[in-house]
Amino acid sequence: MAELVATLAAPLRAGVVPSAALAAAEPSFADDPALASLLAELVAAARTGAPVAEVWLGHVDANRSPDLQFVAQAWALTERTGAPLADALDSCEAVLRARERGRARVASAAAGPRASMAVLCLLPASGPVVGAAVGVDPATLYFSSTAATVSLALGLVLAAGGWWWSRRILRCAA
Repeated sequence: MAELVATLAAPLRAGVVPSAALAAAEPSFADDPALASLLAELVAAARTGAPVAEVWLGHVDANRSPDLQFVAQAWALTERTGAPLADALDSCEAVLRARERGRARVASAAAGPRASMAVLCLLPASGPVVGAAVGVDPATLYFSSTAATVSLALGLVLAAGGWWWSRRILRCAA
């Protein structure tokens, strides 16, 4: 989205009308189906003189993207107030790039805890493999008595609960 906004802002800063800037940006994003569809609708609306912000806002409803919503609101504000579109798009680009850097930092910071979570939650599964390697039949071990079977079931429930809880913590941190 930041690339699209930057691609649109440059010609607008040079004085090109929005319909021409949108049309010029269209080939650059032909390989991205979502952006190609958006740009095709934006170009069509701009050529007919329809409010382009409505197209942006229509795609927000379909895609539920906070970045797309941010750009749509900025575009709508410029149409409503007459503020310079190039300046609004420059600000949008700066914010979108800052958001992306923030997401990258969070993903980087969560990589270690995510790896630890995977190791700790999958570690109990290595027990039967190690047991089989040293000659202990896992089926006989876990299903030979009621206590062993209950222990296996409880261990599986706790491992799944730990996995779920860890994912929830990481999701909240992100």
